[in-house]
Amino acid sequence: MKHVVFLFFLLASVSSFAQQASDAIRYSFLTPGGTARFTAVGGAMGALGADFSTLSTNPAGLANFRKNELMFTPSLRFNSTDASVGNFSAWNEGRTSFTINNAGIVFHTKPRNANWTTFNIGIGVNRQNDFNQRIYYEGAAPGTILNGWFQEANSEFNSGIDPEDFFPFTSGLGYEANAIYFIDDQLTYDFQGFENAVLDRTHYVDVNGGMNEMVMSMAANYRDKLSMGVTFGVPFINYNLNAVYTEDDPGGALEGNVPFFGNLNHTDYLRTEGVGFNVKLGMIYRLSQTLRLGAAFHSPTWYSMSDSYDNTLTYNYADGSGFNSNFAQSPLGAFDYNLRTPWRANASLGVVVKKNGFLSAEVEWVDYSSNEFNLTRAFATPETDNQERQLNNELSRNYRTAVNIKAGGELALNELRLRAGINMLGNPNEGNTDFLMAYTGGVGYRLRAFYADLAYRYMQNDGSVTAFNGASAATTVSRNNDFMLTLGFNF
Repeated sequence: MKHVVFLFFLLASVSSFAQQASDAIRYSFLTPGGTARFTAVGGAMGALGADFSTLSTNPAGLANFRKNELMFTPSLRFNSTDASVGNFSAWNEGRTSFTINNAGIVFHTKPRNANWTTFNIGIGVNRQNDFNQRIYYEGAAPGTILNGWFQEANSEFNSGIDPEDFFPFTSGLGYEANAIYFIDDQLTYDFQGFENAVLDRTHYVDVNGGMNEMVMSMAANYRDKLSMGVTFGVPFINYNLNAVYTEDDPGGALEGNVPFFGNLNHTDYLRTEGVGFNVKLGMIYRLSQTLRLGAAFHSPTWYSMSDSYDNTLTYNYADGSGFNSNFAQSPLGAFDYNLRTPWRANASLGVVVKKNGFLSAEVEWVDYSSNEFNLTRAFATPETDNQERQLNNELSRNYRTAVNIKAGGELALNELRLRAGINMLGNPNEGNTDFLMAYTGGVGYRLRAFYADLAYRYMQNDGSVTAFNGASAATTVSRNNDFMLTLGFNF
């Protein structure tokens, strides 16, 4: 059903059309965005509130608004990724993307009951993840994508499946392009006996899309001591992948490492769309004018997912009739399934230094091993039931509970605000205690009825990507530079 591409720490491959465990991590490992102020202080505002982004982290923060507010946050990302395979030189690819990181409105009311200071409602959108990235590398390595396809074709043929009915995205594609063929009623391919031949190869991956969460929240403040809130979240997933992979025999089709083989070109396309639902509960308790404590619980997100995909193969070779080029294209495939991502819990601390600013910190727990696929939503077969079981077992074995730590602060100088923050996002992989680091900063200018905030965030992700299962992995270093501008109006 689909391909997988590199995400942060994950080793992934762009190779068979089937769900993989790392797909679940892509949609549950969040790098929340939102307003520029929230981003600039590292997202550590759970105990403070009065910022729209907290509707996606601790909805109790909505209760701390004292006016109606409308805000809008455009964002610009500059991604740069270095990729290399083996001892070959690294290649750099960049991608620039424009997104809306946040848009929302808050309606502030004062209840008639004197014990309740506020009752507020918030509606809008916060960005939860950004997938925009390009990867390219080239080099030489042993093996071919056709090895796995031939093994699959051989198994299908020995099981009595007609070659015209081979799986159309792998073995069937190779058969249609004449990369897999018959000699004397025996199924074979050019790499028979040359399975580990060294080939030149290139690999280009272009990914775009993101995750945006629509939030509908309510929160109330009791006696300026206790704030409580609830958010109903509806996240939307949009993920698009286009990949081109080539293999080339450096000696050519007649004098190369593999007799008759010249080169091949394989393309992949995948589009994933999803919509989910979750509930977030939060509270903030003001111990004093200076010290605030916050806590929040996020239910799992229940996603309904849909994939559409296809691929092509161009195969160039030589035989007794000369040089030949065959092209094959798969049908357009589609697959519907469900995904449940983990619950989350966070605790936060805020210290307000009179009117001079604040310091804040937040800790979040998330169990990535509790991700769960449901591949039998549309129809159940022994194959999908077995794949579902294998995927969920792999998730429980290979991933773990991780801790995310956020800290930040703001210095108020009359109307001017100076901000800085840091994120330490825990690695979801079992046995890996590394953190993904993000560094943030920004400035703001606040008037009675208008404000403008500018934020910057830098993240570097080390990972790897493979073109197909069993291929040599290419190491990647990806750098994201995010710029966000929030314009807000109080009324």
